[in-house]
Amino acid sequence: MLCLDWSVDVDEIGKHVSMPTARSAKAAHVQAVIVADAIMSARREPLRRISYSRRKGWWTESSRYRSREFTYDTVVPAVDALIAAGILVDHDLQPGGRATGIQSSYRPAAWLAGTSTPRLRRKPGELIRLKDSAGSLVSYRDTERTHRERKLVEKVNRLIADTEISLNAPDAHFDGELIRFGEHSVYPDMLSLYRVFNGSWTKGGRFYGGWWQSVKSKDRQHFILDGKRTTEVDYEQLHPRLLYALAGEHLDGDAYTLLGWDRKLCKIAFNVLLNASGYHEAHGALLPYLDGCEVSARDLIHDIKGRHPKVARYFHSGIGLRLQNVDSEMCRFVLAEMSVKKRITVLPVHDSFIVPETAKDELVVTMKTAFARATASIGDK
Repeated sequence: MLCLDWSVDVDEIGKHVSMPTARSAKAAHVQAVIVADAIMSARREPLRRISYSRRKGWWTESSRYRSREFTYDTVVPAVDALIAAGILVDHDLQPGGRATGIQSSYRPAAWLAGTSTPRLRRKPGELIRLKDSAGSLVSYRDTERTHRERKLVEKVNRLIADTEISLNAPDAHFDGELIRFGEHSVYPDMLSLYRVFNGSWTKGGRFYGGWWQSVKSKDRQHFILDGKRTTEVDYEQLHPRLLYALAGEHLDGDAYTLLGWDRKLCKIAFNVLLNASGYHEAHGALLPYLDGCEVSARDLIHDIKGRHPKVARYFHSGIGLRLQNVDSEMCRFVLAEMSVKKRITVLPVHDSFIVPETAKDELVVTMKTAFARATASIGDK
């Protein structure tokens, strides 16, 4: 998706990229931001397509997530001009209506990866985001709650920004503003968290945006915060345990251990069943993991339901987003207690947290409290 949060100097971009003529200073700035996004994409994932909307209504509906200069009337002509100039390539032009929901897209020209531009900075953008059922950002009216949530995220972000974060992973290769792990790369200037709710304020709500969330688990053990070694603590089987709590039941044993099936596969299947909104969706989502065998997918779903009869009614009902909302509120509690109240830097990774080793015991206590609070209030109604 096209990101318009880059802080750019139009003249600096122009020194390294031959920009098309713009009809105004605002149009030139819009072009420069789109090019900055293309440069970063070319460096990180050169084959990734960058999508954007050519539907006027989309730009109105999601206007709160951008500066006012970025509108249908400025962005679409800028993209067209950059396509014509060969800076953006492989343009897949889609109709501007709602019929398909498919957005237009392009790729950055390969040579953009080699441009020696100054270090590009990404602005935080809106910290509280709401998406519709199709995954598109939509506008909303601010309330006392959204103001309160935004202020909390701002406080957490300020503490993270004031923390020296380094990564001493043996596989990490520092390449300008990127850290590369083979073909995978991360952008360590992404320090600002934001929350994303899905469809309503009671679904989703997880914290995203921190670059450490894109680092693989085996490498996260090498984080250093203000010169201190770190530790990562996670909730084991969090969503299965929350699901049982929702039903007023207790989970016995390992949720993902099922006779005759690989545990990793069972974990994937369990989560598919939580997030799918119907049986056929769940069945289809499992096929790639089972060499396309429909019988195996059917049998696996049957066996998981047999292992978990007390919560089987929740499977393929779309309950996953509700559980995400619960775990996001648990995360919020941990951040409020640890980062806001006690000024201890915490890097959240959805169901786990990275802290200095000296804060591990305090983190564990806080996480247990968050879980107890959640399970006490989640009960089925």
